[in-house]
Amino acid sequence: MNPKSSQNNMPRNVVILATIVTILLAMFRLVLFLILVWIAAIVFIIVYQYRSTRTSKGNFVCLDCATLHQDSACPKCGSRLKKIYSQSDKYGI
Repeated sequence: MNPKSSQNNMPRNVVILATIVTILLAMFRLVLFLILVWIAAIVFIIVYQYRSTRTSKGNFVCLDCATLHQDSACPKCGSRLKKIYSQSDKYGI
């Protein structure tokens, strides 16, 4: 006597193998996604640092004659009274 078998019966090994392959591919995609996120974050940090150093060069404004300079003393009047100046300063000199 033969036991009845259904038409859509798959061997257990094939199901286990397909599950393992699916899990491995999902993990590979996750690792690849995490690597891409880290690369994007590092690129963003590098670009942000580059832009912040280019815009803030350490300019000073002389409080006596309002001359922009990068020296410790004003080249025009020789005064050491100065204020840090940035182009994004909304209050002006």
